[in-house]
Amino acid sequence: MSAVLLSVSALGTEAGLHEHRLSPGFGRIVPEVSYFLDEQGNYGLEDVVTQSFEKVREYPPQFGYTDAAVWLTFRYSNPGDAVWLSVNYPMLDDVQVFILDEHQNLLSAYPLGDRLSFVERVLLRPEFTVPLPSSVLSGSVYLRVQSGSSLEVPMTISEDAVLRQTMENSAWIQGLFFGAVVMLGLYHALIFLSSGDRSYLYFSGLSLAMALIQATLWGRSYQFLWPESPAWNNIAVSTLINTSNVFGALYISKVVKICESHRWIYLAATALAATSTVMVVLSLNMPYAEVIYPTLLLSMMTFLVCATMVVVRMRRGYPPAFAVFVAGLMYTLGSASYILGKLGVFNNSLLLDNALALGQLLQVLLFAFALSVRMAMEKELRERAQRDTAHAQALLLETEREQNMRLDQEVKARTQELREANARLEKISTTDSLTGLYNRRHFDEVLEREYDRGAREGKSLSLIMLDLDYFKNLNDSQGHAFGDEALRQTALRIQDVLNRPADMAFRYGGEEFVILLPDTEASAAHILSRQIWTAMRSEPIVMKDQTVRLTISIGIAVTMPDKDNSYYTLLKRADEKLYQAKNEGRDRICI
Repeated sequence: MSAVLLSVSALGTEAGLHEHRLSPGFGRIVPEVSYFLDEQGNYGLEDVVTQSFEKVREYPPQFGYTDAAVWLTFRYSNPGDAVWLSVNYPMLDDVQVFILDEHQNLLSAYPLGDRLSFVERVLLRPEFTVPLPSSVLSGSVYLRVQSGSSLEVPMTISEDAVLRQTMENSAWIQGLFFGAVVMLGLYHALIFLSSGDRSYLYFSGLSLAMALIQATLWGRSYQFLWPESPAWNNIAVSTLINTSNVFGALYISKVVKICESHRWIYLAATALAATSTVMVVLSLNMPYAEVIYPTLLLSMMTFLVCATMVVVRMRRGYPPAFAVFVAGLMYTLGSASYILGKLGVFNNSLLLDNALALGQLLQVLLFAFALSVRMAMEKELRERAQRDTAHAQALLLETEREQNMRLDQEVKARTQELREANARLEKISTTDSLTGLYNRRHFDEVLEREYDRGAREGKSLSLIMLDLDYFKNLNDSQGHAFGDEALRQTALRIQDVLNRPADMAFRYGGEEFVILLPDTEASAAHILSRQIWTAMRSEPIVMKDQTVRLTISIGIAVTMPDKDNSYYTLLKRADEKLYQAKNEGRDRICI
């Protein structure tokens, strides 16, 4: 299956209603596309322009697996339209496009290929696309193509608007296919995690591998998943094909239950899965050209063994085997339609150009259906056995239910106790025991979090730093007990002016307090500070027969957080404003 996928996808091109292939009949292109085979791969443009080129006799030009570099050329004229040349095979390693004018002067040169990072392309799309200069009466295009993969060069020329429409059409179809197959794979992975049934794991691995293979052949994986990793992109297809062979052999043998009826076929499938696992490791460490032939051979062997398992189980009348057979048939029909469309037997259309992906999607859906049929059969067997021992099962279930209810009640009670204990510990760890405000450790956590939130949401952040004036003298003259009471009453007055849940007050240390005001401008922070300052001046600190009026110095800092700065800058600015207030005589607000 994977071998077929690799070979037929290499033929792929995108075609829209008004997209023009480089074949006889396209208005402004001289009918022939010619090629020159550079066996050593060391010719430059100045060397090949004097060589004798041969006419390409089939479309798209195909040269198989070769180490040679192929030069292609055609002539064109463009009186002013915006058109694009696309090489519609994303797996090519090295593509160089040279555009010459009628005097054979070089106008443009574009280095392309999947050995370059995706962001280096002229147009960020999976196919290699370059603009053809406008207002060129008789120009030439030379392409030098070399690749470790199958060397095929399907080309199209499209007007700008048609190219964009083609990109949109292919994007939603490919996205629909990829999303559907990936969601199926992830869904069955979750079922495996909950059930432990390896059939779901094998199906999940097969679905995800097939989705990534198709996305890689489309060039979408390189575009979205690893655009900066050309080395991985070069080996991704062989690695993923071998991965799909592993999961495919294991899935088919599991879903048709071949182990119970034909042990030797099961052992052959297991051996192929083990060999494919070794090939996965080799694919990660060896060049693509060295592993692709054994990969294709192993894929064909896996396909034959899997087909044998399905046919054998169909002869025994096993229903899931029929679903797997139809799944393979759907994929085969999709592949055949795709290939015939590319060979010109059918007229190209958006549906036909994506027939391969459609067949693969139907195959995955039917694979999932086969798995569900097998699970339904096993469920029926389990239910039949359960009906034979219904009374004993009922007693056992009732006992288990009662035990589970007791256990659940115990767990809930213990969980609630633990939750309450954690809440108490959390409060203790974040609260200052003297004032009831949050403590310095919690302030550091909240400040960093609110600063990051402000940077993300683009909202201002205000920080107020307060310090009781001459507090040391108060402790010396009135005693530490009165000083502690002064701190408690100051904290109460601070809390009285905080109205929003997001505004938080902290004891910063000693006689210092801080207030954090998210999404607050300087004017609002100043109003709140003024309220605290007024409250301190208007009412004295009273403890039994001791009465002392205290004043407070306040520093305010306001910033618009951004990723280039740190919240330490805001804290330092507030501290500087506090010291400014003290240096200017205390009992004041500085902002």
